[in-house]
Amino acid sequence: MPLPFTFRLRRFVFWERLSLGLLLVGALLVAGGCGPKPEQSLPVFGSPDSPRLQQVVAGLKTGLAPRTLEVVCVPEFGPAGDKALSRLRAQHPPLLLVLGSPALIRVAPVEKVTPVVFAMVANPYVTGAADTPSRPDVHQKNITGIATPPPVRPALEHGAHLLGTGAWGMLYDPSEGQAVEVAKLFTGLAPQFGLTPLTETSTQAATDLPALKKLLSRGVRVLYIPPTASAARYAPIILSWGRERQVRVVSSQAEVSHKGAILWVALDYRNLGEEAGRLAKRVLAGENPERIPITEKMPLQVEADESLIHHWSGYPGVSRIPGVTPIK
Repeated sequence: MPLPFTFRLRRFVFWERLSLGLLLVGALLVAGGCGPKPEQSLPVFGSPDSPRLQQVVAGLKTGLAPRTLEVVCVPEFGPAGDKALSRLRAQHPPLLLVLGSPALIRVAPVEKVTPVVFAMVANPYVTGAADTPSRPDVHQKNITGIATPPPVRPALEHGAHLLGTGAWGMLYDPSEGQAVEVAKLFTGLAPQFGLTPLTETSTQAATDLPALKKLLSRGVRVLYIPPTASAARYAPIILSWGRERQVRVVSSQAEVSHKGAILWVALDYRNLGEEAGRLAKRVLAGENPERIPITEKMPLQVEADESLIHHWSGYPGVSRIPGVTPIK
């Protein structure tokens, strides 16, 4: 039997209202989905971890704010680094930030698609990411970054200006690749500034002190603390001699206090991180890494201790060296 007209009308109105309600709910869900979404955190792959790397990360956070960073630091050698890198790549991030030569050596052979920005790399041309220093525009298509040589040249130049010519001594650890490279720079550059470079080697704390005393016995006028990780091991000994006025000390060590050094010339790692953050922003904005040449930057912190300069009389004042901050 057909339903009464009034009942049919009520049923029609019910379904019409239900359909309209569902459409409104759907519209609200769609509108909510179209709202601003939180940006994906950017992975930072670093190797090895160190205080200087953490300073670069602090600069990156400033340069990339309000984006968040996922910082993963791995040992220089071993399978843990490859596993961590695989996990980060599986997230398909919009950009991968790479800190340190060991990290870049891992990334360059395997990551060919995701844009990569590197920093804290002294010589990217030995990592597989780029070809030759004479062509910084020629590099792996998805990789660009900042090359940062160790500040040996400015330390020698400022030191020679402040302390005059003579023999400089440097202790280094031959088991550390970076230390070997810095030793080559030291011995190669020193004569350009009228300095005679003398070196000794030590691979462990037990042999550091005898090696340092050997340098002093060879007649060095200045002990130079190089900008290497292993130098943090014996820097306190040298700096204590500097505070006691036993020897002039020039330091490029960023990891430890430089009190006791007559001159401190070190990389500004936080500034370097901010520079890398600005470069990363360019890539995130759509600029092609292939078309961004590798740039060389050496942001420096330069300080001189006036009291030590006055003790070692006969040397020109700090005011004669541009860019040097005098420490009273």
